[in-house]
Amino acid sequence: MSKNYCPVLQVGTDWDPKERLFRNWGRLLGPEDEPVAVQRWSRSQSNLTATVVWIDPTNVIAATYDILVDASAEVTHYRPPLNLPLRPGLWTLRVLHHWSLLGQTSFTVAPLEFHRQQPIQHDDARRLHAGPSRNSYMEQSFHGLNPVLRLPVSLSAVEEAEANAGLTGAPLRQWLDRLLEGHWSASDVCSTGPSACPIMQRCGLTAWSSTSPDPKSAVTTPREDGRIR
Repeated sequence: MSKNYCPVLQVGTDWDPKERLFRNWGRLLGPEDEPVAVQRWSRSQSNLTATVVWIDPTNVIAATYDILVDASAEVTHYRPPLNLPLRPGLWTLRVLHHWSLLGQTSFTVAPLEFHRQQPIQHDDARRLHAGPSRNSYMEQSFHGLNPVLRLPVSLSAVEEAEANAGLTGAPLRQWLDRLLEGHWSASDVCSTGPSACPIMQRCGLTAWSSTSPDPKSAVTTPREDGRIR
């Protein structure tokens, strides 16, 4: 087996191939997004053919394709033409060589709490959160690979996905919170107004809050020489 290995796998949108980064900094994904898979490789003495597999929350293989990794390649990327909408939930991306696992990562497709600037309604939720038509992300079906990849189709996972697809209001927010809490955490908190908690810092005194002062955008009274800084 080649000594190439894939230490970093990333999934997101708005990939900038020149700068080799995602312009969607948080890599937040929704059911109507078109994600890109990026692999960052170590250098090797030989080329490598790798297989990339996309797996949705119900263990449906959404896409699989091969990529040729040149020995000198540092980054490879590809956006599979997936049928939308993507099923919300925890997805898995695997990279294999001769069906042996080289790397794996998971990413979340978040359901929409709002649609067209309004709280999402039941009909729109059912349409956007139930996955693609006929449960098919591409014209080709990859169902035959489930046994090879040891991906059993779980009836309970399918039933849960179908039930979640119709959620709105508070139940939808609770589902969204459960999905995101495993990937995101609050690094700091602040208060925009008076707080009963004595150790709670005011947002205007922090360096990171959107309500804190921004010296670069502050316009002061012009000095005698006409300068404002």
